[in-house]
Amino acid sequence: MVPLRGALTALLLITRVSQAQRVESSLDVGGVALRYADTLTTGAATVTPHVVADWGSTYLEGYGTYSQFTTGGWSIQGSLSASRFIPTSHGFLGELGGFAGGSTHNDGTRTGEILANGRLHFTLAKGEVFAGVGVGRTWDATAWRSVLLGEVGVSAGSGATSASLTISPTMVNDSIKYADTQASLSWNGEALDLGALLGFRVGDQLSALSANVRSWASVSAVLWIAPRIGVALGGGNYPVDPTQGFPGGRFISLSLRFGQRRPTQPPNDQITEPSARAAPEIGPAPTGFIANRGVGDVVTLEVNVPGARVVEINADFTGWVPVPLVSAEGGWWSVSLPIKSGKYQMNMRVDGGQWIVPPGLLRMADEFGGTVGLLVIE
Repeated sequence: MVPLRGALTALLLITRVSQAQRVESSLDVGGVALRYADTLTTGAATVTPHVVADWGSTYLEGYGTYSQFTTGGWSIQGSLSASRFIPTSHGFLGELGGFAGGSTHNDGTRTGEILANGRLHFTLAKGEVFAGVGVGRTWDATAWRSVLLGEVGVSAGSGATSASLTISPTMVNDSIKYADTQASLSWNGEALDLGALLGFRVGDQLSALSANVRSWASVSAVLWIAPRIGVALGGGNYPVDPTQGFPGGRFISLSLRFGQRRPTQPPNDQITEPSARAAPEIGPAPTGFIANRGVGDVVTLEVNVPGARVVEINADFTGWVPVPLVSAEGGWWSVSLPIKSGKYQMNMRVDGGQWIVPPGLLRMADEFGGTVGLLVIE
């Protein structure tokens, strides 16, 4: 009965993901060199699948890694997280989420963690401020422990660059108390994605584990050699995980990534006349954007672009197919579409120019190198 329940649960999850508005997946196949706790050096061949599904107001992400070590043995680890976004008044966006993850090893050792959390986001012109709390249980291969954590942070983006800063105080079983501060920076180009991370910890440590670093850093790069194939390189160090008892360490990794980046231009741009692509005309700049709820699920999107000849939008609620807007008075352009309450990603362009984030929307870098705006429909 247990295998049957597991199969039915997996089938229901696959069915649910297949109904998502946006599904993105990737597979990394490569190798990694590791030095655990400054005492054990090893290497491993790794396979890492990753999937993201988005239903507008609901977001699901999962990954897993199988590692076959050169020194013998293997391990499997993975996680599944989900979030439900709830629009509120005065520019706030609520989020309810959950996380489950763990690992298993050839020697029978197992770890696990399950958390429930809530966040409140406040959107700014080019970023957001957020805060949240979480509670859960963790298994460190010897005992179950309670976990209580908090989070406060800020994120911002401009063009192809995005950055974030978070502070996360954590308490494990009323005995281990610490706070991590972490900053990240990413840049997404036409064929190259770059990322960097820097963090430090204050508070209690686990004296039983070596490599008890107070600070850590890592860098990553992905060079896309084809629309669905990239070469991923990363390296750095990481801290002890007091919640599951993992030691800190150092790493360097190299892998092939199989997945689809969202193109900087939609597919129909590929048939544009060569002369037009060689010297694209720069259209007028948009000066305003409005989203108004009508009857039922109908939402009217309006963009103010005086002097424009053609205005289009491109979003997850259109299936990333460009939709033209209709010209109105005063330089306004509009379109009415059925859009349910939730959060969505969208861009716009003027007179066939570059895809840009509509004015007033939060600018974000997506998982596959694009820059999109966050549209919240209440």
